Amino acid sequence: MIRQIAAGLGCGLATAAISELILRLGGQALQRSLFHALATGAALRTLWVLALLAWALMGGISNPRAFVVSLLLGYFAAQVFEGIRYTRYFAKC
Repeated sequence: MIRQIAAGLGCGLATAAISELILRLGGQALQRSLFHALATGAALRTLWVLALLAWALMGGISNPRAFVVSLLLGYFAAQVFEGIRYTRYFAKC
């Protein structure tokens, strides 16, 4: 169960890395619009989490409940991180 919790948190917090990649790779194009950057990040992160949820619930993991709960906790923590990070980034521009 500890492995599933750690894997869920890791996968959930990986969404913060997705947001950071969007900010760094698309920074010039997204610099004009905070909303566009947030929408792009939300769409990609949601696809990632939904794919992991489907995998876990279809039997890809031995204890899906622990994995799903920790995945969602990591995802929501990354949401807060992204909001703070993007707001600060666009405030500097």
